Amino acid sequence: MKKIAYIILGTCFAFLLPFLLFIGIFSANQNGSTSEFEPGTPQEQVALEVAQYVQQQGGTKEFAAAWIGNMEHESGLIPSRIQSDLAFNPVWAYNPEIGGYAMGLAQWDSSRRVNMLNLAREQNEDWKTVAFQMDFAWYHDGSDSDLLKNMSNGTEIEKLAVDILKYWERAGTKDDPVEQNKRKTSAVNWYKRLFEGSLGGGSANIGGGKIDILESVMGQTINGGQCYGLTAYYVRKLGGPQMMGSGFMYAQSIGSDYDWQKYGWAVIFDPKPSEIKAGDVINWYAGEVLSPGIYGHTGIIASVESEGKFITYEQNAEQGQICAKYARQWGREFNRVASVVRKK
Repeated sequence: MKKIAYIILGTCFAFLLPFLLFIGIFSANQNGSTSEFEPGTPQEQVALEVAQYVQQQGGTKEFAAAWIGNMEHESGLIPSRIQSDLAFNPVWAYNPEIGGYAMGLAQWDSSRRVNMLNLAREQNEDWKTVAFQMDFAWYHDGSDSDLLKNMSNGTEIEKLAVDILKYWERAGTKDDPVEQNKRKTSAVNWYKRLFEGSLGGGSANIGGGKIDILESVMGQTINGGQCYGLTAYYVRKLGGPQMMGSGFMYAQSIGSDYDWQKYGWAVIFDPKPSEIKAGDVINWYAGEVLSPGIYGHTGIIASVESEGKFITYEQNAEQGQICAKYARQWGREFNRVASVVRKK
């Protein structure tokens, strides 16, 4: 009888094991952990470091996402960024009377900027690192550090995003409803991306609307000046397939002409506006206002301003056969997109 009982118990356990594992995985996902998030861009790596730091200090994941969403609009999540992309000038940097020369992820300015730089000098640290800026913000930014810690227990993402803008950053646009909505959108998207394994419909402005690979060739003619040439340049720089000389030439078919999975890229055919994100290669069907010929058109998404509105890098468009930026709107210049291709 004991032997039969053991067999029955063993069979029941084997049957229940997959269910128990599912419950465990589901619970882990609901708790929201960054442990499975794999950053695909330098900005995503910065976001991950910020989120991990906040949680190590006992802050909530909602606060982390709200703070990251604000940083995205302040600096494009580039810790070395100086306002207006100016060069470092020590005469300005160490003068607390000078404003409009903000630095770092949160764009600290005036006396707060000087305090950060002085601390870096005292500790012999590089002010441009995420780790140093997190330590400064959390422990050395005077009463603003206390304010930050008090906010860090919050769980309402959108409220936190606005509160950080109004009371901690105190930006000139703090009372602008449009700016507040942008911060809220970014915060929610980062929460989905970091803690739920979702892209969140594309973040609002990854990299501050800039892709360094393409910024370096702005105004230049790339690979002969056709739209295909710029996309080919970008894709190759990111380790994708060699598109120039491949024998393919139709921009609208880029999503299906190459074995993207082999190179670690993903394709979305006939994407919805909400599926577009910064860094995507976007390929338009032929016959649209934007692409009236037989080849279609292609470009790269610099930033997503709102659902259906994008800033792009394109070549062989209104500004001629050079790499240039454009503001595009779904439903105005095109009604459908053949595909988007993105590096995983």
